[in-house]
Amino acid sequence: MGALKYPEWQEALDEAVLEFDSERLSVKVQSAEKVIRDRLHKLASETNDFRERQALTDALATLEVLKRHRLYVRAQ
Repeated sequence: MGALKYPEWQEALDEAVLEFDSERLSVKVQSAEKVIRDRLHKLASETNDFRERQALTDALATLEVLKRHRLYVRAQ
């Protein structure tokens, strides 16, 4: 894998995406969501970096898919 453009939050996202144990996945998804939301909040007061904001929004959507397909499906 190449260098991450936004390692401050992409590392947490990658850890969640690559986790297949449902118990650990739940924790990693929650952790990634917090890091991403914190970064979005910080960006709101700092800059107009549209590209990172879009990447953050996409990351949250990815986490929603993980929750829906890997966590909720297994729980049923």
